[in-house]
Amino acid sequence: MGKTTIVRQALDGAQAPVVYRTADGILADEPGWIGGAWLEARSLAQQAQGTAVLVLDEIQKVPLWSDQVKRYWDEDTWHKRDIRVIILGSSVVLLNHGLRESLAGRFERIHVMPWSFSEMHDAFGWDLETYAIYGGYPGSAPFQHDHARWLAYMHDSIIEPVVLKDMLQRQRIDKPFLLRDTLKVGARTSGREISYTKMIGELPDAGNTSTLVHYLQMFEEAGLLCALSKYTRAVMKRRSSPKMQVFTNAIATACGAPWHYEMSPADRGRCYESLVGGHLRSAVQGTLFTLSWWRDGNDEVDYVLHSPTKTVAIEVSTSPSHHQRGLAAFVNRFPDATTILVGEGGIPFDVFLGMNAKDL
Repeated sequence: MGKTTIVRQALDGAQAPVVYRTADGILADEPGWIGGAWLEARSLAQQAQGTAVLVLDEIQKVPLWSDQVKRYWDEDTWHKRDIRVIILGSSVVLLNHGLRESLAGRFERIHVMPWSFSEMHDAFGWDLETYAIYGGYPGSAPFQHDHARWLAYMHDSIIEPVVLKDMLQRQRIDKPFLLRDTLKVGARTSGREISYTKMIGELPDAGNTSTLVHYLQMFEEAGLLCALSKYTRAVMKRRSSPKMQVFTNAIATACGAPWHYEMSPADRGRCYESLVGGHLRSAVQGTLFTLSWWRDGNDEVDYVLHSPTKTVAIEVSTSPSHHQRGLAAFVNRFPDATTILVGEGGIPFDVFLGMNAKDL
């Protein structure tokens, strides 16, 4: 289900008139597109003597769209017109840029994250292993049994549009090949700590650490990959090695992670650790919770979920012999923390993947 389908279902049976317009197919310099749709919504609201809903889809294709939306929104606010506006876009990076530049304080953001395990199971009958490998993009589901076609879909419909359309349109990137390579290296190591120095060593013509940090921030904004910081309660800290984390394992598999139905026990452990991390990263989106990880010497905790009032250490286990020394060391360091074991000997993976941040 895409964002447009979600909005259409939400508005089924709406008591107010609805105006839907999509920027697909309009000319780049076509004047008055937003204004025409907005005036139609105003007219319908006046006729109904109440509210109208305006849906603007693929808005990132309209030049200076945020300035125009701000103008009409502020006019309605001044004249006390009740126009409810829903803005949809397939470019997270370009949308966020417009929201920050012009619409500060005027919007509520609703994040549409990759599908959860239960959603993919209910819609396509996927089992846990399939979801762990192929992730939460419903558009890729028809190609699950043809790996080559699945890879082509992921690159052509998910990864390349974000890299080429979103990031390269937003700002000048002097090394577009480095941008792609950073995503591949980061995604393939999802669920693992990797130093920026080591990443630079694996990337040709990588430049410096600041470039990598900037690229990773862009990937996080686009909902593909993030660099989790090490958990600490210190106010000031030295920049530590991050832990790479994809938002859904589909990105890692598409970028070359060795995850398949006959993977080794070690690869399966990394796959399921990344699966749990991706679920947690999606769960904290738009909340007060943050996600990190922790290590002190040889003691390590896979993920730390924390809010202003709560800290939860989470360890992922795919083996009955998995030790919990890291959890014990973490609680010894932070006595007010609680712990969760996911997998063998703890909460089953399918149960955990149905929990949100507040549940945890």
